[in-house]
Amino acid sequence: MGHSIDENLLAANIDTIRSVFKMDYQHMQIMGAFTCTVYGVVADEEHIRNCRKLLKSRFSIFSNFRGHLELLLVVKMSLAEDPEDYLDGVVSIYESLNPSGMIGNEARVLAAMILYDNIRPENLDALCDQTVNIYRIMRENHPFLTDQYDLPFAALMAIKGDVIDFQIEDIERCYELISPAFLLSKNETQTVCHILSLSDKPSEEKSGMFLDMYDAFKDNKIGMTTRCMPILATLVYADISIEDAVYQTIENDEILKQIKGFGSIFGVGTETRRMFAAAKTVLDKIQDDTAVEGTVISSVLSLIISIETMAVAVATSTSTSHG
Repeated sequence: MGHSIDENLLAANIDTIRSVFKMDYQHMQIMGAFTCTVYGVVADEEHIRNCRKLLKSRFSIFSNFRGHLELLLVVKMSLAEDPEDYLDGVVSIYESLNPSGMIGNEARVLAAMILYDNIRPENLDALCDQTVNIYRIMRENHPFLTDQYDLPFAALMAIKGDVIDFQIEDIERCYELISPAFLLSKNETQTVCHILSLSDKPSEEKSGMFLDMYDAFKDNKIGMTTRCMPILATLVYADISIEDAVYQTIENDEILKQIKGFGSIFGVGTETRRMFAAAKTVLDKIQDDTAVEGTVISSVLSLIISIETMAVAVATSTSTSHG
């Protein structure tokens, strides 16, 4: 695996993904290309088309496997040694993830992908149960804030493997520390706290780091609204200094401006581009650390996919969802 996100490979992969998924949101096209690029893979158009045909042969257009996540699922299938085995594994986990009161939805598909990508088969049943249990407690603690898109974060917390009571206590303490600064952004604040719970730092330390990170980005006029809070929390999780995070994200933003699809008017827009610039900062940092294992990179990529997918879901919340 390379030591950074190669912008030339990213640009080529965006073109390939766009040629297969012409009608998908640009945001998801770029996320699919990012996924290939993280692993240093040149997207294979014919192979991706064949994986998409396989998915379409198994599920109707009304399936949750054919919604906003179809593109990412197909890309993940194309990266697997056996695409059909990958699909079977994700479907099996999806069927095991059924929190009380939750009907089938796309967030369950994403949570299933995260679990399949990051755990060993022998741990599957226990971690599915753990994911559902964490999500249940989230709903009990914050019934009006917790929705389907918190399930993927519950999966990431289950993978981390800490004692549930400790994780929940950590989330609640971070929420107490951060929420006063964002009284009108409670949903985003809760997501930030879910992400910070993945860090081993004390609640007070990582909450303070997040607030300082947010202020630093604002002071440097890196235009991000509160919907970008979760990606900034990922910078804290990756243990990047505030100075480096700001500098590298500004630099990455300039790099991405040169790639088709990242334009302010005809592309994903300035704010979304800067979210991807921050994501690139995180992934570059993780890949530059030679001590980091591939499983950690996969977990961080899963976290970024969850954040970006949630952003698309929020942006399209008025659209008709797939059943």
